[in-house]
Amino acid sequence: MKKILFLAISFLTVVTLGAQNTDGGATELLNKVSKKYQEYTSMQFHYTLVTSKDSKTLGTTQGNFYLKGNKYQTSYDGQTFFCDGVSLWNYQKATNEVSIYEYDPEDDDNMMNPRLLLKNWEKHFRAKFIRDEFSNGQAISLVDLTPKYSQSYYRIRLFINKNALTINKIAIYEKDNTIYTYHIEQFKSNVTLSDETFTFNKSKYPGVEVNDMR
Repeated sequence: MKKILFLAISFLTVVTLGAQNTDGGATELLNKVSKKYQEYTSMQFHYTLVTSKDSKTLGTTQGNFYLKGNKYQTSYDGQTFFCDGVSLWNYQKATNEVSIYEYDPEDDDNMMNPRLLLKNWEKHFRAKFIRDEFSNGQAISLVDLTPKYSQSYYRIRLFINKNALTINKIAIYEKDNTIYTYHIEQFKSNVTLSDETFTFNKSKYPGVEVNDMR
């Protein structure tokens, strides 16, 4: 689940794609979106995650995400992740404990830095334009990403606001028919974020148990 979350969030960040258009226009569109997001020095947004299977909703979770350079913080489902680009803290509210890891951006199983996946986008995925549709008066372009190598999921669908060049929604399709749909809300760019936002402050969590795995 942790991996799925950051896989989804990563599509809001920087990606450099090839110029050859063999995918129905997906590459050209993603290049435009990437250029816009590349100009942001920081961003924050709220998201709603809807988990469904066989046309039935299994649950709904909400979370927040903050990004500044290679630093980020995100919270969802009773846990919060802090990353300052060097260390990674995973705080579990239910048990009041935090685990600390050395952050490794090259660890494919980590998927914690939201810029990680799309840094080498073409190495991992193929893109294909599906169709344009209208939703709430907005022109939305659907683009599918399929992994080149075997994963637990077989498709990621991006819902891109064609005029604003922003990603409104991301749906991840698992092989067991589970679908994780992230609705991106309250998006703000170039916001002022303190570096303290991305580090775990033990003094704010009285009695917290610390597990240092570094």
